[in-house]
Amino acid sequence: MIILKTFPLSFSIFWRFMLVLPLWAVFYMVITVISFYGVLHLFSGIPVVGILFLILAPFALFAIVSIIAIHPYLIGIGIGLKVLGVKSKASHKSLLGSAVGYGVIEGLAAYLFSITIFAAAFYLLQSDGELADALNAKSFRDPMAALSRQIAFGTLTVLGALSAIFGMILRAALLPALASAAAGCDPNSHRHTVYDGVGEKFPQMMGLLAMIAVISTVLLPFIGEASQYIGLTSVLVEKLQTLLQAVTGDRDLVFDLTLAIAIFLAISFSVWLFCLQCAGAALSYESRVTDEVQVKMEAVKSREASHVDIAALRRARMNNIGR
Repeated sequence: MIILKTFPLSFSIFWRFMLVLPLWAVFYMVITVISFYGVLHLFSGIPVVGILFLILAPFALFAIVSIIAIHPYLIGIGIGLKVLGVKSKASHKSLLGSAVGYGVIEGLAAYLFSITIFAAAFYLLQSDGELADALNAKSFRDPMAALSRQIAFGTLTVLGALSAIFGMILRAALLPALASAAAGCDPNSHRHTVYDGVGEKFPQMMGLLAMIAVISTVLLPFIGEASQYIGLTSVLVEKLQTLLQAVTGDRDLVFDLTLAIAIFLAISFSVWLFCLQCAGAALSYESRVTDEVQVKMEAVKSREASHVDIAALRRARMNNIGR
């Protein structure tokens, strides 16, 4: 039922998300520039501080990638909750904190899985190319896009498929938790905790992600060169870096009108697929709220029924005494 409802809600999220996406894309670029280009040039001339920054830079990069990979989900799910009439208690500061937190969780899970895959690859004597596919970060950042790209272009490998499927399982488990983070509270209106919602509505979420992978697989061959722009979070992480390199003069930016139109359509398609995920997460939260309300109503009815039974029992005893 949730999957069917995702389509109309995804379009409601889509046009709203397209309005705010450019603003957030600028924000992602700004934090990247300030964190690396600006700070690196500022501290590179100071021996001790410069070395310390180089040591801490990978952790800062991981935090920024986490924000860019997870924060759009919180924005999109938040829009979906508003469309559904669910009031959010989350602030922009808490959303950024949640993006880093869930990004760390997803990153650690991906790291542990990568170690397992690395060991399995040597045990099973898999090729280096297959191992590289399995350890590709895109499989975790945009698992549906990674899997559909491999299937559509005939590059599917066992380890690559396992990596993408694991990424889908992880994303399906986290989507309801991201919905709670976007709402700022659990379905009982209690303060949101990191693990609230993890694994809830998992079959529906996994079915939704599988459907998205199928849609991508069918349409990818018709997109051509612009197919590399399928997968919104990968596009935000990688293509923003390319744009920054072009702005800073580290890379030439070639403009072609036909390709630009194709890229715009591919990105729009990616945004819609992304909004399907956000719609599923928002609907899962609404469903959990409904379930909690029903549980409370049944508890109230049960208490009322017990009070009626006790009152009837007392009246019966009084009648017996009167006789």
